[in-house]
Amino acid sequence: MRNREPGPTIASLVLQSLYSDLGAYRDVFDRGLARFGITVGNLQDIHGQVSLRSFVRLFEWLAVELRDPWLGLRLSQRAGPHALGALGYLFLCSRSLETAFQLASRYLRANQTASTLQIAIAGRLVRIRYEIDDDTIAPRRQDSEYSTGITWRYMQLLTRNQCHLTQVNFDHERPRGQTSIYGRIFDAPVIFGQGSNELVLPVEDYRRCHEGLDPHLFPILEDHIANTLAQSELPRTFAESVDALMTEDVLGRGASAALIAGKLKVSTVTLHRRLRSEGSRFKDRVESRKKLVAERLLYHGNLPIATISRRLGFSESATFTRACRRWFGMTPRDLRSSLQRTP
Repeated sequence: MRNREPGPTIASLVLQSLYSDLGAYRDVFDRGLARFGITVGNLQDIHGQVSLRSFVRLFEWLAVELRDPWLGLRLSQRAGPHALGALGYLFLCSRSLETAFQLASRYLRANQTASTLQIAIAGRLVRIRYEIDDDTIAPRRQDSEYSTGITWRYMQLLTRNQCHLTQVNFDHERPRGQTSIYGRIFDAPVIFGQGSNELVLPVEDYRRCHEGLDPHLFPILEDHIANTLAQSELPRTFAESVDALMTEDVLGRGASAALIAGKLKVSTVTLHRRLRSEGSRFKDRVESRKKLVAERLLYHGNLPIATISRRLGFSESATFTRACRRWFGMTPRDLRSSLQRTP
């Protein structure tokens, strides 16, 4: 079991990526590590965590020392999937931005605590919102721009530049000086002084299918990240505990509230109440999980559609077909053809 720093943390591998990208300024980086109490051992531990507060402070300090106000934004455009470890590769193995962000939102805590990634769909637009929940961790402009920038870079890599943004919002004020870098990177209007950091894009770009990286890695990576969370010392939200129990076996048995509540040793009333307190509903979580598993099973392998239907707990294939029409706007057969067709 990995050792954790007190308070909010971030995976050491994120810091390793920055350390590598700033190799020409290693002496400055080393001074910064010492200044903010991060050891070489912390940096080299690929399974380790460092203080999120120290990470954010170090990032701000480096921008000042290197006289680069756009340091976070610049570094975000160099980052490959290794910058976020298994979560980065899982994102790029997904078949759509919708799947990628649902998984990133679910498993963000494996890389960074006291932080959220929220997805909101309103009409024809999707808003992807990132923020650190601890308001005492400030200023944090470099982290905000790095995290937003790397998210956009991963979106471009997954879709092979087949998506575009309609707007980008940042919660910090407009920086002084020349700000044309934002337009060059995001190719969309960038608004400062907003309530959160957001990427806004059309819903059709969000739901479009793509080839992704090696599809056989997808279930392996998801299982690895889920196990990492399960074995960590992090307290889960109640919703995360519910999600962790929704295995294919449980889905095949119906994934009823009574079944999940029994596994959690609470009543069904308590199950629903605790989910509501976190802004969630049991029915929605089952639907979301079934949708993700359906997409994976239809793409990874040649299981008969009737078999997939049973494995997801549907009593009839016709019911599964209606669910797919609701989720994806097409039948399971058409979805499989769409997913397996190289763009």
